Amino acid sequence: MVERHGLRLARAARAALDLARRELNPRAIAEILDAVVSARLCTPVELREELRVSSRRGTALVRQALCHRYPI
Repeated sequence: MVERHGLRLARAARAALDLARRELNPRAIAEILDAVVSARLCTPVELREELRVSSRRGTALVRQALCHRYPI
């Protein structure tokens, strides 16, 4: 979490993963991940780290998309 002007906000990687985890369309998941990386809001490494520390619920498609789009 980060705080801006007294508001608590999620970091870009967390927000993107929260959105992607609720998506069922693999192409849409890839577009979400590409959008935050392309906008330089976070890196693939930050996305992987957020996946590692967050809940695993709903992450199978996100993990597949991340590995496919940004292989190690």
